[in-house]
Amino acid sequence: MRFDLHVHSNCSDGRDDIRTILRAAARRDLDGLSITDHDTLRGSQQAMKIIREDKLDLILIPGAEVTTSEGHLLVLGIEDLPPRGLGPEETTDLAREQGGIAIVPHPYHPFRHAIGRIPECDAVEVYNSKHLFGIANARALIGAKRRHLPAVAGSDSHFAATVGLGVTEIEAADAFEAIEAIQAGKTRIIGKRTPPKFFIGNTFKSIYLILTTGGGRRRKA
Repeated sequence: MRFDLHVHSNCSDGRDDIRTILRAAARRDLDGLSITDHDTLRGSQQAMKIIREDKLDLILIPGAEVTTSEGHLLVLGIEDLPPRGLGPEETTDLAREQGGIAIVPHPYHPFRHAIGRIPECDAVEVYNSKHLFGIANARALIGAKRRHLPAVAGSDSHFAATVGLGVTEIEAADAFEAIEAIQAGKTRIIGKRTPPKFFIGNTFKSIYLILTTGGGRRRKA
């Protein structure tokens, strides 16, 4: 089963609406995905409603990208959103209490609200399609192997056109089994880089904010 575990919609800072994203996922032969909007579950909730009403053949893993005190953290398989601003470890604990998992996205990318380390977590995003060069992904893979943590991929898509560029293959029939498979490390990574036209403007904006205000880490990307 092919999953994109890191997708943003217009419920936070993505461009496209949920229905457009779901249609794109189906066209690209994805079996499932997670809508991981920043500090909100609205995107996931809308996606679940549309999948049920339209009887789409897609598995949704509910999730969000939570802003911790050190950077961003993906939390999947949850019903209640952990508060923003907590430490990564505390956020991970809150996700696990709900039967969910925490994944460290783009842990070493300098302009993407990276935590900058691999804290206690359930998996590491070792392939992020929006990395222009492969260095940050390579560091993430090395870090995951050293910590003996499962590896996943994600498109980090903010456009429907880029959904499915970062795929995690998982043997699962539903969201619960997908979470279990990730925890067990039963994953395979398939990735293609996002064309620079889809993100290079945001990257330069983040660099500018960091250099001029020091506030890049507090903003979404």
